[in-house]
Amino acid sequence: MKDNLNDLLKSWQPEVPEPSDFRRNVWKKIERYRPVKETGWLAELFVLFARPRIAFAMVAFAIVVGGVVGREVSAVSQTSDYLRSVNPYAQLR
Repeated sequence: MKDNLNDLLKSWQPEVPEPSDFRRNVWKKIERYRPVKETGWLAELFVLFARPRIAFAMVAFAIVVGGVVGREVSAVSQTSDYLRSVNPYAQLR
């Protein structure tokens, strides 16, 4: 008896006509009731930087840029210090 019922239920197909735009209407209703987040560009930037890979890349980039800028500033400072020590007229500046 139970096997017959299982077979009968497996073979049963409902004969309810589905409108052609049924799925589209369902998705329209879902989109209509979905909350819309109004975020600014700054909030989106924070979300982007919250990702570990992006955050690590930005920290690495900042370290490299800081090292390059520091080296260039140091080279200019060393050059001007040397010129002041050798040239008496450069000391007046």
